[in-house]
Amino acid sequence: MRSSSLARREFLKLGAGLGLGAVFGWSNPAFAARLGTRATFRDNFLPRDTARNCVFIFLNGAPSHIDTFDLKVGRWTPSLLGVERLSTGIDWPSGLLPKLAQRTKQFSLVRSIETQEAAHERAQYYLETGRRLNPGLRNEIPNIGALVAFDFEQQGRRKETDTFPGFMRLGATQTDNGFLAANFAPFGENDVVRVTPPDGQIAFDRRMAILQTLNDTRSAVADGVRQPLPVFQEQATKIIKDPTAATTFAVDYNGAEVRRYGGGYFAYFLVLARNTLKANRGTRFIEINQYGWDHHQEIYTNPREGGLQQLGRNLDTGLSAFIDDLAAAPGTVPGKSLFDETLIVVMGEFGRTVGDLNRLGGRDHYPYAMSALLAGGGVKGGRVIGATDDAGAKVKDPGWEYKRAVHLPDIVTTIYSALGINWFQVLAGTPSGRPFYYVDPLAIGDERSYEIAGLF
Repeated sequence: MRSSSLARREFLKLGAGLGLGAVFGWSNPAFAARLGTRATFRDNFLPRDTARNCVFIFLNGAPSHIDTFDLKVGRWTPSLLGVERLSTGIDWPSGLLPKLAQRTKQFSLVRSIETQEAAHERAQYYLETGRRLNPGLRNEIPNIGALVAFDFEQQGRRKETDTFPGFMRLGATQTDNGFLAANFAPFGENDVVRVTPPDGQIAFDRRMAILQTLNDTRSAVADGVRQPLPVFQEQATKIIKDPTAATTFAVDYNGAEVRRYGGGYFAYFLVLARNTLKANRGTRFIEINQYGWDHHQEIYTNPREGGLQQLGRNLDTGLSAFIDDLAAAPGTVPGKSLFDETLIVVMGEFGRTVGDLNRLGGRDHYPYAMSALLAGGGVKGGRVIGATDDAGAKVKDPGWEYKRAVHLPDIVTTIYSALGINWFQVLAGTPSGRPFYYVDPLAIGDERSYEIAGLF
């Protein structure tokens, strides 16, 4: 059978001629049936279930942990970082991240993370899937967000009003829906501009009626490519006819809201994500990319867009505004805000070398220590989990009861638990025939993965 992602691309071409540019792939029923065999190897387990949504902000290229979330001061530290000891007792680069310095009671830090990859492609794949890269299975393994969308649908947690796709990805990344059906593929920034029919709803309805006539005429033919097309059409029609879609995605790239978030593509992505969450139309996982953190040279002195100063300013302004807006928006549960119901995870794919800068005035790839910022979705603010040594070179205190550093499968486990997903599940019927475990700690030799309970 041809892949569902290929079928999705073919239907997008068809949709463009029909005013259906916003079409996102939906499931091939035959394939979904094969994947329907599910099993759990730990049934007496309840996830934490403190969040309805997750926003994963991927600092693409890997920020220097000792200049951001795990600040270490030495002869290399420039004045631009504005080192300050905050009321929470942590050293913080207030010159680089001043707005976040005022919001430390709204987020917590994990400073005891290690990864097992130090090359961008492999490390990014690992971050997005919780799995080490196996080239033979690369196209099979789904992004975390696709699996979240799949699980919400399988568990009956999508409502009739949930017309938006479960997984949104803003910015290009390494992975998509993998072996999961095409309705779990990411909906992106190039799709949001196509949700309004170019010549109005009446013309759209007329073309859809013609398309339905064609479908009825060819209903006897059901090859592997065309079988899911009616499902694509149905779901595309729902999102295009939902009036919320047009207002949600009508974000002016150069407008006041984007400027308030700091301006540029990252601010635009954050405003789109905020609007999508406020619309509450079924999108439960949003991945946002901020590019440029690969500072092998001129980490402190590059004044351009990709420099530490500019990236820090954009992250600080955008994330602070995002937190404030979610905190001001009502949640679905009385007394809770949208911030309370949304887990925010901010991290890169690995850390960077510590101590003095390299000969180019930068920092290189470093897998032995890295940090993450987590907020909302049940996370208690003002906490620091774990610690590295004085140089930031290795994990000194894991910060939890397990005698090892935090690994990426533990981050994935924490996300699933917060979203109410049982991470002990396994899927059968994959294309390779191998069982697919929601979390795969055995890939790095751990007996199992754990949620970072100290955050909650």
